[in-house]
Amino acid sequence: MDPRDRWLVSILRNAILTCLDRYAIAGERARLFDMTAAELSDIGLSRQDALGEATRPFWEGRRCR
Repeated sequence: MDPRDRWLVSILRNAILTCLDRYAIAGERARLFDMTAAELSDIGLSRQDALGEATRPFWEGRRCR
């Protein structure tokens, strides 16, 4: 690979990782929406907290690496 192309590889890598991360977050939020009160209690969330998180758009939020 030409060293002059490394910047493009870096940008594409970051874009792909960000897309995968946001897709995973959207899936987790969808699962929160379907959890029972007992399951939410196990992880320390109220129904209101879970619904607030589940209705957030996928582009809001990022995991810490």
